[in-house]
Amino acid sequence: MPFKLRFAPRASATLNELKNGGPNEQAKLKKVNRALGRLEQNPRHPGLNSYPYPNFPGVSPDIQVWHSYVENRTPSAWRIFWRYGPNEGGVPVITVLAITPHT
Repeated sequence: MPFKLRFAPRASATLNELKNGGPNEQAKLKKVNRALGRLEQNPRHPGLNSYPYPNFPGVSPDIQVWHSYVENRTPSAWRIFWRYGPNEGGVPVITVLAITPHT
């Protein structure tokens, strides 16, 4: 069963910046959208290389945050930070917290 994606304000702002950007941003947006599609269908997709990320700023330590690849082997490769839930009426949800270059 696919997940419903919900976007935190920080992630939404990044998507809007990419959508309204130039050719470089459009190319990055295409990669981000491909990764989000994989995340929506299967957070364990091998291409995402998802793994737990400790101590995400602004998130309670008792909530597990995950880190997934948008791209790999690229300088400042982008990552998606996300968590499971909160579910909506039995529909599984993934909340995308941030989409950002890896530092």
